[in-house]
Amino acid sequence: MELLIVTLREILDHNKKRFRSFLYLYKIHLQNLSALVVVNLILMGLSFVTNVKIANVMGKEGFGQLAYGLVIGTYGATVVWFGLDRTLVRDLVHHPDRIGVLLSGSLVLRGSVMVFSLLGILVWKVLSSSANNLSWGVVAIAIATTLKSLDFQAVYDSWQKMQRHAVYKLIEQSLYFTLVWIVALFLPRRLTNNWVGIALLTSVILYLVIQGRWVFGRVDFRHCRNALLKVAISLGQSNVWIWLAALAGLSFGYFNQLVLKHFSGTAELGGYAAAWQFVVVASVLLSQVARVGNPSMARLTREDTDKPTRIRFLIKYSGVMFAAAALICLPVLVFPEFILRTVFRPEYVSAAESLRIMGVYVMFFSLGLVASQYVVSAHMEKVYFISVVVGACLSVTLCFTLIPKWSGFGAAVSLLLSHGICMGLYWVAMIKHVSMLRRI
Repeated sequence: MELLIVTLREILDHNKKRFRSFLYLYKIHLQNLSALVVVNLILMGLSFVTNVKIANVMGKEGFGQLAYGLVIGTYGATVVWFGLDRTLVRDLVHHPDRIGVLLSGSLVLRGSVMVFSLLGILVWKVLSSSANNLSWGVVAIAIATTLKSLDFQAVYDSWQKMQRHAVYKLIEQSLYFTLVWIVALFLPRRLTNNWVGIALLTSVILYLVIQGRWVFGRVDFRHCRNALLKVAISLGQSNVWIWLAALAGLSFGYFNQLVLKHFSGTAELGGYAAAWQFVVVASVLLSQVARVGNPSMARLTREDTDKPTRIRFLIKYSGVMFAAAALICLPVLVFPEFILRTVFRPEYVSAAESLRIMGVYVMFFSLGLVASQYVVSAHMEKVYFISVVVGACLSVTLCFTLIPKWSGFGAAVSLLLSHGICMGLYWVAMIKHVSMLRRI
């Protein structure tokens, strides 16, 4: 009996030590994840409620114009990022001694492309016909969304300072929500896309300033002046495949909205955009969980990491991502009509079937994030590019085939099928790459 008690005590002590070692090893990750989850849950709730208010005040037509501006801005931001949103964290983790050079080079590259993107948006406004109902407010929304691509998130992530960056994001979004709700509560007739554009521009500029000040005070740029152009060109060349893949990837979630507006009008786009808000909420949650895992994925894909370690990490990571997606997807899959009728005006209930398809899409998306991170971190840029191009070509074909017949439902189906196949190709490439590794 005494021997049994001693044995049990030894087991408990051993497990306590293992648990303490686990907490110590993953302390930073747990702190970052906790901060990101708390902040983004707050922001997701406020964002969802605010967008619902805007949609109900403006109606399907006005909300459709807002969605149109966001789509154009998303295209602009993707052009400006030049693929660095997928690779800069990896480069900063792999080369911590070159942070100043890499950051300055990325800013030169992004800043140069930004100038042309903003000019393109302004030309788009000048040349657009009056039939498009394109206001300066919609243009401001597009410009503000494009400006977000100048942020410093990659630096914060590589330094494990995600908590600080989350606070800056909270400040930005809080300012935007405050400006919108002041008008929504006291002057609802003035809540137009013009005011939303002003609120977005103001909050984004503040966001860039406060996070940039902190980074610039901690990065040594003294030895970067002579190499700025060279580094910018080098980053551009090394990111061409990722950049082209990112542009092609817009065919999944945003190109179908442009096609939907063209064939079915702004009001139909407004209904689709209302259902899309649930995807936005889910993608924000999933992207923050994936953001915590991205530096770990970068370290996992170094040559000194053995096959069993990679497999264990990928299984755990995939399980976490899928569980996070299920929190939002299950209600959407079962009660789409009830959710839309409860949250939005009755005119938005027509998007119920689109919402159900989007719920299935988010489940696939959660696993696709894991595989895409692995493919990029393992320097499989061409595989990533080919996968996205295949999905993008399928998306374009499906959009012009399904949307004229089924409107918003066709847009949702084209999203699910095209991006689902693309993410499936990521998984095939990842599994093949891991299976070819030798056990150490």
